Amino acid sequence: MIRWFRFFVDLSFLKVAPQDAPQSTFVFYLSIFFYFLIGTLITAQTQDFLPAIVTAGIQSILIIFLTNLILWIKKTPERFAQTVTALTGTGTFIGIIALPILVMITTSGSEEGSIASLLWLVLIIWETAVIGHIFRHSMDIPLIAGLGVALIYLYLSIAITVRLLKVMSISAGL
Repeated sequence: MIRWFRFFVDLSFLKVAPQDAPQSTFVFYLSIFFYFLIGTLITAQTQDFLPAIVTAGIQSILIIFLTNLILWIKKTPERFAQTVTALTGTGTFIGIIALPILVMITTSGSEEGSIASLLWLVLIIWETAVIGHIFRHSMDIPLIAGLGVALIYLYLSIAITVRLLKVMSISAGL
């Protein structure tokens, strides 16, 4: 497990590529589980626990679905498992770093909150770069195109999640 954690750290710092990871079905599922878990913890800082679970579940399903769609469009579906493992593993690592920053944003005064908000912005930019790096290698495209795919991917992920949550709140009569 230490080897995998080190791999995700190195991937998050753009030192390795997703294809450098050995294939592992166990790590594939484990990284999705931890991505869901850290997503729940992060979302629970600003929402009730049940909506946080639903939101993290939607995000976990979307990372799988959108990655599959993107790789299908590029005609590289054989890279699906390594790409999802890379995205969820790095997402978990960055999420672990993001959790205390989000706690600072939600509980601190204006000065500390401003610093934490700036750190949050840096994390968003960093995560976008990591996602672009992963898609760049998974799709055999230039880095700038990978960043474009990352931005589209993040936009779709956020837009779909927000819309699904609105539909769920309307159907629940909230």
